[in-house]
Amino acid sequence: MTSILIADDDFISLEVLKAMLSQFPVTVHTASNGPEAIALAENIQPALIILDYEMPAMTGAEACQQLRLQPQFADTPIIALTGHQSPTELNACRVAGMNETLYKPVSPEALAATLASYLPQLAK
Repeated sequence: MTSILIADDDFISLEVLKAMLSQFPVTVHTASNGPEAIALAENIQPALIILDYEMPAMTGAEACQQLRLQPQFADTPIIALTGHQSPTELNACRVAGMNETLYKPVSPEALAATLASYLPQLAK
């Protein structure tokens, strides 16, 4: 089964995304900060990673940068998750190598479109 990793320090956001992903044939793994996300990603090798921008210890962009340094994550889709749309934050995500940005609150349609783009085998 396809694995997806979501990192967000907000428990409610994690639960909402997990609920939305429950309609897809995926295994969802969660982390609450950047270092935990990196360690989990190295362990499970997810097909897609969603990183909240604003987390303790390191931002989602910083976690993405660390992952992109590893060859096994060179082509893994990494999606930014943010409640903000500041140019500084969006630029940091782009520079870090994030493929796309999802904005909170994430709609089921936006999440489904992202999955269809990066994991077409899951498209309904």
